[in-house]
Amino acid sequence: MTMTLPVTFEEIVSEIVCFTALPEEEVKYRVWMQAIEPGWNVIRDMGRFGATPFTYDDCMRRLYREGDSFIFDSLVFWAKPSRRHWIEHALRRIELYAARVGLKPEAARILMLGDGPGNDSLFLASHGLRLDYFEVPGSRTYEFAVRRFDHRGYLGHAITPIEERQLQQRSQYDVVVCFEVLEHLPYPAQAIHDIGVLLKLGGIALITEDFGDIVAYLPTHLKSSTGLLGKTPSLFLKSGMSLSWYSLDELFKPYEFVKVQKVSFTDSLRLLRDRHVRTQYLSHYASALARFINKLPYFGS
Repeated sequence: MTMTLPVTFEEIVSEIVCFTALPEEEVKYRVWMQAIEPGWNVIRDMGRFGATPFTYDDCMRRLYREGDSFIFDSLVFWAKPSRRHWIEHALRRIELYAARVGLKPEAARILMLGDGPGNDSLFLASHGLRLDYFEVPGSRTYEFAVRRFDHRGYLGHAITPIEERQLQQRSQYDVVVCFEVLEHLPYPAQAIHDIGVLLKLGGIALITEDFGDIVAYLPTHLKSSTGLLGKTPSLFLKSGMSLSWYSLDELFKPYEFVKVQKVSFTDSLRLLRDRHVRTQYLSHYASALARFINKLPYFGS
């Protein structure tokens, strides 16, 4: 039987109060503000830690370690039905992968890479899957998630929090799930390469990203990654992972990539022939042109 995860205002407030030391009235106010003004909590933490929007530096690192804004941001965002579809798709793709390679789904080795407060991990665990959970070590978001896993009886059984040193072994995972993380990283191409290293041959990566979405309510998205808009399939292909599927509900959320023995000309041709991928790639040039025009004195003003 699957568990009920918080999706209503009251449920989200109760969850945060239960696993933090924050007073209920403060939590109610912050959940409400997050709901009516997306990004409100992260923007608040940007000010607290003196971080510069869209720039990864020591202040931004402190925000991730010491701030609690992503607890609010992620739980409210996960309450959207369209967001929950991502993990529902992921569950189905994991089940299909397991059937294809002759595994029981619960025997698949799964890495949840950057799952924040842990809703996606809890969702998969409630469906009988076992997984490793990785998040910024020692952060308030990490501690919040671990308390939730423990409270629901999954900690160390279905869900195992891991440290960065445990991600050194090559080809150890059947599945890597990484939702809305790459656009926060200073070296996303290296992170994509590392995902490929972690996957077994034939294993799958289930990915969403938001490259190029540089707007005021998303100040932790990095400006340095805007040039990667539309290039995700080719970046994964360069790291030995071929695009095998993507959702059309909300285009490319999630993508699925499969680790191949060797990238072939056919893999590249398949990307060129896919009109959705081609359109997304061309959007990179439209975005670059818009940024150039915005820098011109007349248009910028």
